[in-house]
Amino acid sequence: MTESEIRLAQLAQSIGRARRIASGAAVMEEPAGYPSLAADFSQTKSAAVSEDGGSFLKSQTVSHNGDCLVSLLASGSSGNAAFIRCGRTCVLIDAGISCRRIEKGLRRFGYALSDLDAVLITHEHTDHVSGLPVLLKRTHMPVYTTQETWQAMGNKILPYMDRFVRLPRRLSLGEMQIVPFATSHDAARSVGYSLYHGDCKITLATDLGCITPDVMTAASWSDMLILEANHDETMLRNGPYPYALQQRILGNQGHLSNRTAAEFLSSLPRRGMVKVLLAHRSEHNNTPALTVQTMRDVLTGHGLVIGQDMLLRLASATGSVRFLNGGTL
Repeated sequence: MTESEIRLAQLAQSIGRARRIASGAAVMEEPAGYPSLAADFSQTKSAAVSEDGGSFLKSQTVSHNGDCLVSLLASGSSGNAAFIRCGRTCVLIDAGISCRRIEKGLRRFGYALSDLDAVLITHEHTDHVSGLPVLLKRTHMPVYTTQETWQAMGNKILPYMDRFVRLPRRLSLGEMQIVPFATSHDAARSVGYSLYHGDCKITLATDLGCITPDVMTAASWSDMLILEANHDETMLRNGPYPYALQQRILGNQGHLSNRTAAEFLSSLPRRGMVKVLLAHRSEHNNTPALTVQTMRDVLTGHGLVIGQDMLLRLASATGSVRFLNGGTL
């Protein structure tokens, strides 16, 4: 982004903030108990960032500017794992599938477990960490997560205490700059992640009970976004789940519906076309057709053109969809 583009982005953010204040809506502020990580990261001296926590401009550590690959090796209630490569640095976000499946997914891109530089954990639920003990047994990589999440994972990861690295507010890992941000979910201390490489910004935001100011800040100006679109509300309310579980999913610490995700995307500040992987789809309370139809209805209603303003793809359990910074495969 040029200096003038940054100023325009900052002006747009200020106008949006003023409108939200005038309408009585929430403005971006630090949530209680978890400092605004994205805002804190803007103070780093290694690169310039926009006021909203947007893309890095000239990182001194990047050797392959903006060369990134993003894929979900698995996504859904049965297991989640994301593979992200920026330049020569490779990370796994969550390990909710078997180590064998992780290996198989990596091989699809020509990588092996030994190529992973770290694993980042969002929260301790089984569908995000079930494969972690074996993964740590077979590798020497560090695990970045919050102290609360590490403790909540319990005895199964105690033998690997030496691998645990308490998640800092900002992290330089190889050619990546990583900023965690707080999310609203019924876990010990769940987070999402924004990753920066050159002028490319990638954000993973799943397991969201609601869109908080931290989530909005983190997702804004992303080039590639992994976003939860978990359920169709009508299908969930009329489905097989007991009432208590329905309420948990629908609550502010549950999961994001198709419509809420679509409304969020329609209001998201962006620069050019943003590539969105819709993730964590429920097997019982959603379908690909419902997800696509809801996205089309909401985004079109806001004047957005799919394929021009946003490129949407549905994540699958097999991880067959992935994004490159220059296009899709």
